[in-house]
Amino acid sequence: MTAALPAAGRPALMLASTLAIQMLATAATLSFAVLAPAIPGVTLTSVGLFLSLVYVGGMAGSLAGAGMVGAWGPVRASQLGLVAQAAALGMLATGVPELRPLAALASGLGYGPITPASSQILARTTSAGRMGFVFSLKQTGVPLGGLLAGAVLPPLAALTSWQAAFGALAATALAIAMLSQPLRATHDDAASGGFVLAANLRQMFGDVLGDRRLRSMAAVSLLFSACQLSVSGYLMTYLTTEIGIGLTQAGLIYAVAQGAGIAGRIAWGHLADMARAPRGVLILLAILMSAGTVATGMFTAQWTLVPLCLVAALLGATAIGWNGVYLGEVARLAPPGRVASVTGGALFCTYFGVVSGPAAFGYFAQRVNSLGLAYLALAGVPVLAAGLLFWGGRARPAARTTDFDG
Repeated sequence: MTAALPAAGRPALMLASTLAIQMLATAATLSFAVLAPAIPGVTLTSVGLFLSLVYVGGMAGSLAGAGMVGAWGPVRASQLGLVAQAAALGMLATGVPELRPLAALASGLGYGPITPASSQILARTTSAGRMGFVFSLKQTGVPLGGLLAGAVLPPLAALTSWQAAFGALAATALAIAMLSQPLRATHDDAASGGFVLAANLRQMFGDVLGDRRLRSMAAVSLLFSACQLSVSGYLMTYLTTEIGIGLTQAGLIYAVAQGAGIAGRIAWGHLADMARAPRGVLILLAILMSAGTVATGMFTAQWTLVPLCLVAALLGATAIGWNGVYLGEVARLAPPGRVASVTGGALFCTYFGVVSGPAAFGYFAQRVNSLGLAYLALAGVPVLAAGLLFWGGRARPAARTTDFDG
């Protein structure tokens, strides 16, 4: 990716490992929502509550992520995240409803440190002019994880059981964690061995809140993430229960949305680098995202597979495709040496949108008795984000320090 990469040791293996970790982590967080139609007694409200609790855990995990990276290294932090998510999947596989809230929190705690860890690695080896593309490439692990969840878990549940689908995903997460172990020698060499959370929190929020550009980016991520999880968390249920599509075909449409998110992340990141205008690209994304949610809200049983997939592709390319441009810009604006810390602070706001967004979306849909109307109402959220991007980009940033993030 850059000339500095070979010095880090086996860059292709590192990229493959980072993508696999991100993919498995995302599939784990979405697995309950994807398999919900196959699990007896699961309601819209319980899906929304589960997703919200996942990202309550994710908020805590992102805050702890910078400290974990500094203390144990980015690879070890990622491995611990996968172990926590495997434990969460094991709890879900038991089928005990009372364990679901604990499983959701454990899954989020495991998910939180993964992005700050990978951002720290990439920021050390990527030039400022390629931040958008490189970070977007790594972030394709998120829609790949959604694609894995949508394309593999429903058929696996149909062939075996939904409990076995959870168990298989847990075993895969543990295998990825074990396969990442050799990378510690080259990427965890600067670990301090000491974990101090309080000092990291003060520095983290001081950096994000003290820079108006970072502050506006964090606010926009809150709105965008609410849209993203309303798509990832409810699209399967919307297609099967309200539009009347079978589980396997709905899984295909869901996979198309996630696949478009993969292509979108790479394309938007490349465009942001070429145009040297990441905020402008995010404004364009917001406009197209709003159009996609409107079209999704207009689905009916008369729509055929092709137009359903086309709209799903638009929605996926935008609502799922924005993260790499966002993370690349956050890393570019971060003080030297504090990318993991600033990323963790910004992701705290991102996860707050994920916590509140799906729950609010599910509550609204239940009140109006229509997920379609909920998707139509969701169109206003990215429009608000576009306004914040325009306003925040015109402001001058506050002065920042350049202390090293240990």
